[in-house]
Amino acid sequence: MCDFELTMELCHQMTEAAAKAQKDLGVCISMAIADPHGALRYFCRFGDAILPSVEISQNKAYTAAVLGQSTREFGKIAQAGGEAFGINVTFPKLVIFGGGFPLKVDGKTVGGLGISGGSVEEDEAVAARVLEVFQGRQR
Repeated sequence: MCDFELTMELCHQMTEAAAKAQKDLGVCISMAIADPHGALRYFCRFGDAILPSVEISQNKAYTAAVLGQSTREFGKIAQAGGEAFGINVTFPKLVIFGGGFPLKVDGKTVGGLGISGGSVEEDEAVAARVLEVFQGRQR
């Protein structure tokens, strides 16, 4: 059993990493952190991040948390010919492009991270820096 808690302190540390990364890349993003059930745990919109990034980041975090995989990976099976083709039309909250990542401890999904506001590559670059903080957390 995993006794890990996604504390506000850790969420703040992850936010600091996102703030630095998005500034380094010259892009404004929104960042959402979901609990393992996909419920919003923490949210931050930086600067003039585009308004759709608010909901998209939250949906990316939700998707990654409830499915336990990145939104990019999930998107592969949701494409034409994939076993989950059309699922994002059936359930629009699911995101099928990059920027969402599960947060895992000892192989168990404890939450989800969603970054939105830049290109998929920029979102994933910011997420990589945030994930470094999450993975380096103190237990």
